[in-house]
Amino acid sequence: MDNQDAGKELVSRSVLWIVVGVSLLVAGIVLARQLHIVWNIWPSADGVVVRGTVEEILEAPYAKGGMPVHRYAPRIEFDYAAGGRNYQAEAASVYLADTYEDAAATLGRLYAPGTHHPIRYNPRDPRDIEFGTIEFSSLAFAFLVLVGGVALAAVGLSIAARGYAKPVEVAREEQGMPAPVLPFAVPTKQDTALSMRRCPACGRPVKITEDTCPNCLKFLRAA
Repeated sequence: MDNQDAGKELVSRSVLWIVVGVSLLVAGIVLARQLHIVWNIWPSADGVVVRGTVEEILEAPYAKGGMPVHRYAPRIEFDYAAGGRNYQAEAASVYLADTYEDAAATLGRLYAPGTHHPIRYNPRDPRDIEFGTIEFSSLAFAFLVLVGGVALAAVGLSIAARGYAKPVEVAREEQGMPAPVLPFAVPTKQDTALSMRRCPACGRPVKITEDTCPNCLKFLRAA
């Protein structure tokens, strides 16, 4: 593979890195924005627990061929007022437990029927609710996605720069351009011809600076 093909391959590879990086960056921004909207913009209301159950959540494995991960979360139904109307809606807690027993214990300890809890609801759809407190893991995940997107995009831009900025000498050689001028002058054939003349007596080439022909000793300069 020549240098030109190598440069094209670097540029093609950089496009993939940039696309993945920008995709992660956008996903991180969307996640962070959604967290901000839910916990800072959605109105809050006083929710009264009607009933609660334990919900099983199946998470995809991180490695290919790995076993799926089972998590459990309390799912609570609340009675609350929003915009002058009463609603009943349910949502899963942001708290996740590794076992059913831990989730059931949290349900019985914190979310007994009749207990009051602050909830947040979507003003466009009051039945869309969230409750509990924002988890540090959600913030950390959004932050890691943002940082990962920026890092991958930066790597892609760096690879693209390397693909475009090939050494000047290699680029000139590939395009058939003349080599750079050396620091000392090299006389060409034309310059040599201009610095010589022929002796009118013997016809031998003589330097133009010579006063006499070194071959026949004829005086060359006019008096």
